[in-house]
Amino acid sequence: MDGISLYAIRHEIAVHLPLKVQKIYHPSDKELLFALWGHRIKLLLVLSLEQQQPFVGIAGAKPDTPRVPSGICLGLRKRLEGGTLRQVRQEGLDRILYFDFSGHDELGNVRDYTLVFDAAGGQGGIGLVQDGIVELSVTPERERLKAGSKYIPPASAKHNLLADLDVIHLAQEICRSNLPAVTSLTSHLEGMGKEHAMGLLSQASLPARKALAPHQAEQVAQMLSEARQRLLNTQFCPALYLRRTGEPLLGALPLHHMEPAKIYRSMFDATAEYREYFQHFSRLKSLTFQVNSMYKKLSAKVTQKLRAQEEDLEKAKEYDKYRIWGELIHASGRDLPRGHHEIKVLDYYQDPPREIYVPLDPRFTSNENARRYYAMYSKLQRTAKVLQDSVKQLRSLVDALEQIGHRLNQADDIDAFLSIYDELLEIARAAKTRIPTLKPKVPATSCDAKRVSRKKAKNVETLQGPGETVAYVGLSSAGNDYLVRHLRKPGDIWLHAKGVKGAHVLLRPAPGREITQDALRWAATLAAAHSEAASSGKVEVDWVDAGAIKKPGGSPPGFVTYTGAKTIIVKVGD
Repeated sequence: MDGISLYAIRHEIAVHLPLKVQKIYHPSDKELLFALWGHRIKLLLVLSLEQQQPFVGIAGAKPDTPRVPSGICLGLRKRLEGGTLRQVRQEGLDRILYFDFSGHDELGNVRDYTLVFDAAGGQGGIGLVQDGIVELSVTPERERLKAGSKYIPPASAKHNLLADLDVIHLAQEICRSNLPAVTSLTSHLEGMGKEHAMGLLSQASLPARKALAPHQAEQVAQMLSEARQRLLNTQFCPALYLRRTGEPLLGALPLHHMEPAKIYRSMFDATAEYREYFQHFSRLKSLTFQVNSMYKKLSAKVTQKLRAQEEDLEKAKEYDKYRIWGELIHASGRDLPRGHHEIKVLDYYQDPPREIYVPLDPRFTSNENARRYYAMYSKLQRTAKVLQDSVKQLRSLVDALEQIGHRLNQADDIDAFLSIYDELLEIARAAKTRIPTLKPKVPATSCDAKRVSRKKAKNVETLQGPGETVAYVGLSSAGNDYLVRHLRKPGDIWLHAKGVKGAHVLLRPAPGREITQDALRWAATLAAAHSEAASSGKVEVDWVDAGAIKKPGGSPPGFVTYTGAKTIIVKVGD
């Protein structure tokens, strides 16, 4: 998140202040969660610097936390729990937020604390400050927020777009920089991230990758004036965007160089869904890399083992040669003493028979060599049988790995990768070889694809409607995902409450019949009743042909995009 996004979320939090601190969580080294409550609102506020991605926003649900709270978590709870978040400050559009709390010291006396979220540069962090001194450091490895040191925010030489400034002069300065336009904007303007800069330039029809010319200063000045006015008026347009790789982006202002995947009513809703999407995408990306790496290593090991055993089998198949040599030595009727390297015998296995030389080990007599050849024959015969079975098994494992390779190329969700990982483990056990285990950040639980499908199916309710229609209602994100991935058919209508979280509904007509307005309204009422807007009375519900629903690769369960929807207004409870 850049300074503009932090500015937007700060304003939305400020509307609900003051907020009481109910609980504090410390799920990971660089992340804090505050359960806050106020007049008619409860929030789960997240401050995170995980994966080099600064984030301040709302979480939809409490994540898994350690059973034993960390010392930092206990220290924060002692000082801030039961206290009040009074104010959230920001200097201009800087990437630093100051959360002012009224809490208690170790003796129970009322004290004022400031929790600093410093995302400016690489030496920032998260720390609790009192009277300018860092009392607790959540990120002790960061220089600026070490416990016991004085907190000094970094100086900024950039221009604050919110301040009274000469926009024309600033625009001329940007155009004289000889830097690519997007780089010039981010280097001159405080809190301006690359994506917001690209969005502004795209809206103004200015090139992003090329340097701006002096004659374009007037366009730049107009662009900056409009952006400044929008920020001062808090006219945000929170939306989720997707890169070609599927990675999500959060925009507080419109990113005109991209198409929004989803537009939200508030920064709270936007940050909550962005966080869920980003975490899912990161897990999926990590899992994709790990499982593909395991697949390549296991395939190489099994293939190498197969080739080696095929070579051994070819050698072992020569066992009959040693039986024949033993028989020919005995049939010759001669017993050469030690010291001979070969013996001349008549090979009656050939037609016509002809004389050949059979090699001998000079340490033994010819008859002793014959007995050794019989022993080698018996041993290689047993080895060949074992190798035949082993090669057959390895070939079947190679075939199975080839099938898994095709599925890996098509896999696009966590369940599919976990299922493939389980299969790789079974193949590794069968091949008696090892593969690395999944890293702790990615759940390595067993995942049977059939079991998962049945589990998702349980999260879907089936209802009979007017005109023999059938409605399928997703009762969870997994159920919503199951509707889109497995249940929808041509001719179905998809419905969802507009702009809020809720159930996906699939309305299916009776065979050979069309959907009536009564059936459509009935299904819309179901979507409204199973949404966060159910208590608001009138609810807007989007509906569209189910074929228009798209499931972006890497998106979390239940997340879809669509275009061309129509809206129907229904009353919940009618």
